[in-house]
Amino acid sequence: MESRHAPPGVNSRSLTAAQSAAELEVLKQIENVYFSPPNEFDAARYALNHVPSYTNTDDIEQMFTKLKRQQQVVSGKALHLISQQRDNCDREFAEIQNIRQQLTTTLNTCRQARENLQIASNHLTISTFVILANVRKKQIIKSVLKSLDLLRSLRSVEKDVAELLNKKEYYNAIELILKSLKAASNHKEYTCIADLTARLEDTLDMTEEKLDSVLSSICYNFDASVFSKLKRAYDLLGKTQAAMEQLHMHYSSAVNESAFEAVKSFVDSVSMETKFQEMCQSVPTNKAPTCLLNLCENLFLVMRSYYILVNWYNQNEESSNSGNVCDIEKNVSREYIKQKLKGGLVRIWHDVQSKVSMFLKSSGLEEYPFEKFIQMLGILRKLTQVAEVFCGDTSDLLQDFIKTQSVAYIKNYHKGRMEELKLFLENEGWEQCPVKSTFTVLNLQEFKQFKKYFKPKTDIGKSSQSSSSVQSLDDSVYISKYFGQTTRTPFEIFRNENVTNDDIFGLEPESDVSEESDDEPDELKRDFVEDAEVQESPSKVSNSVIVTNTTLSVLRNCGQYLQISRYLPQIALEVIMLMNQLFDYYFYTVHLFFTSDLEVASSTLYTPKLNGVLKRISNIEDNFAIPKLTENLVKTESNLHGLSERIVGVESLIFLAKQFDTLQPYLETIVAQHQRMILEHFRDNTLRVVGDLRMPAYMCSASKAVDARSALIGISQVRWDVKTVAGEHSPYVDMIVRMIQVFALRLENISQKVTLNIDIVNAIWGMVAKFIVHLLVEGFSNASKCSNGGRGLMQLDYRQLFVKLEKISGLRPIPYQDYVDRYVKAYYLPRDELEEFVRDRAEYSNKHLIALVGCACENKRDRQALLSVLEGREVS
Repeated sequence: MESRHAPPGVNSRSLTAAQSAAELEVLKQIENVYFSPPNEFDAARYALNHVPSYTNTDDIEQMFTKLKRQQQVVSGKALHLISQQRDNCDREFAEIQNIRQQLTTTLNTCRQARENLQIASNHLTISTFVILANVRKKQIIKSVLKSLDLLRSLRSVEKDVAELLNKKEYYNAIELILKSLKAASNHKEYTCIADLTARLEDTLDMTEEKLDSVLSSICYNFDASVFSKLKRAYDLLGKTQAAMEQLHMHYSSAVNESAFEAVKSFVDSVSMETKFQEMCQSVPTNKAPTCLLNLCENLFLVMRSYYILVNWYNQNEESSNSGNVCDIEKNVSREYIKQKLKGGLVRIWHDVQSKVSMFLKSSGLEEYPFEKFIQMLGILRKLTQVAEVFCGDTSDLLQDFIKTQSVAYIKNYHKGRMEELKLFLENEGWEQCPVKSTFTVLNLQEFKQFKKYFKPKTDIGKSSQSSSSVQSLDDSVYISKYFGQTTRTPFEIFRNENVTNDDIFGLEPESDVSEESDDEPDELKRDFVEDAEVQESPSKVSNSVIVTNTTLSVLRNCGQYLQISRYLPQIALEVIMLMNQLFDYYFYTVHLFFTSDLEVASSTLYTPKLNGVLKRISNIEDNFAIPKLTENLVKTESNLHGLSERIVGVESLIFLAKQFDTLQPYLETIVAQHQRMILEHFRDNTLRVVGDLRMPAYMCSASKAVDARSALIGISQVRWDVKTVAGEHSPYVDMIVRMIQVFALRLENISQKVTLNIDIVNAIWGMVAKFIVHLLVEGFSNASKCSNGGRGLMQLDYRQLFVKLEKISGLRPIPYQDYVDRYVKAYYLPRDELEEFVRDRAEYSNKHLIALVGCACENKRDRQALLSVLEGREVS
């Protein structure tokens, strides 16, 4: 390589930074026109044309030096750039030399081949051409044999495909058909191939129909191995998404067919045109619960098959992370199918819901026996639990339907119980049933499963937590037990005759063996208790239980109502209100039967709360017929005007109220928080007011214990204007005492038939005392004249009477005696205090107060003033 030299005055390899900057400045000063192509631009002409006029030699020399400097910088810069690209230029020249050598070699090879061909053509003979011709024929014959073998295999495709389908080798069958079709398309030159192609396409269609038939059978009993083979076959066909669409249609058809077949066996005659709703309406009421059970079992099989399908797909179809276009399309298809399957869960459940709801609407639930209705609730509860596991749906549609139908059923059932209660009350003998003194509602069979809820609050909390934990495990039990590969269903429990309602509803069973001794007595397990079984009981016991057959009937009905509220908490409040209505009806009837003959003023006998309850309950007449008083209720003087029946009626009502009060803590746990105030209002304003009914009921007999007319006559015969107090009480006191003694003897006779505890006896004698004090005030107010000695005699009389009454009744002190004591002592009050007494004492009538004023005020002006006060009080 020849050496290169830089232009004169320029050394490109030793340029300093200062020189580079100076040269760059020179380049910037060069006009752009100097860089034009030489054929378009004459630099010398341009320079001469731009020489300024009137120049001297120094200017020209300076201009020449500038242009020369610019030329040197440009030349040096160009040479520098050329030297930088010299290596690349050398490599390109070397490549050109290489190509030239290869072309020379190729040319020599071609010349040698031509020479060899020329030599071969000169030496070939006829025999050589014969050999070549035979070889060609051999190749042609092989091709023909291959085609014939293909034709023979194509003719046997149908038979081979059928065998593969029988072996459930769906993928191999489809693969064979597709390969045959491809082979046929490559040999269209044969006329017979066209017919074979048509037959192969028909075979493919028939195979797809067979696959679809097998796919539809999956809906009833999912087989993972069969489905995986089907899926591979559809993948090979490129119809995976279409197959899933078709599968969903099959599942919808399976729901319809399963529902139809379940109901069909319970209907006598069914035609092809019969609709499902019409069949449901034709199912006999006595067969409806069993039909519902079959329907839910059949539909569950379809749901389980779909559930296993979804799980299988989620476990066996994993997305690929490859960026390949084909893999991306497959991932999109997989996600589409997953979403389709997920949506199918809800859609299938809605189809199942609609079938079950349609059956329930058409089957006449209101005519179900109570036990069958409870069983139906259990079946539907299981179905909603299955739905929660199946698709996470809360079954709002079915839950609302169950609530609506259950409320309708319980109201219809309640109507029958109210009519039954009316019949019982009309035929009730009001005699005490023989039960233990420790008897409570929990001893009845209907309340056996509620015992554990009436333990201390800490135990109740633990029990509820335990129950909730059991309930929380329920879903997982369903998943592992019924949604796997098993033939069992969650509804098989209903075919077991020994199963209890708690088992049906998945509630914790009663297992407290220590309470077995408190179970319902044998005599209470019968519908009625025989009258002859009543045993004698001592009077004035500390505790006794008085119930009637009707009381027990009401409690048993309440037990059945509570079962419904326990199994359907969403309608608990409605059921409790119906229970309360049973109590109200019993309350109202007892009041009607045993206070209708009250002959004294009732203003002091009825408390405000009792009046409020009776006013509220009186509206019950608008909805239910009031029972008629039985004619068998005999009211004579010897039986104290039906006092034993009054005691049994009132005390059985009080016992019933206590049992309702016992149930209140449990009832509060099954209603919503905002509904508890309704229960509290009923407890405070109804249940705890029942005891107030003793006063008007017992007063009906107590007011007849003393002959009021004879007593008033006896009081009127006493002279009250005596000057001194006699040493003995008046004769009428002995007459009243004798009447009281007779009453006590007859009350003792009643105690031989009815167990009278202390509260009952005290309530009865309290009413006797109340009647006597009012009788005394009435008699004392009839006195036209009364002196201080007369007022002292009055005090002696009623004090002696109360002493005798204490001995006879056992009451200490006698209640209500302040009523007569205040009245008698009011005679001694000064004028101002007497005016206050007259104005404020509303418990005394105007007649009593006028008599008091007339006897106590000797001053006419004071008397007129007090009478004016009385007139003003009467007006107000």
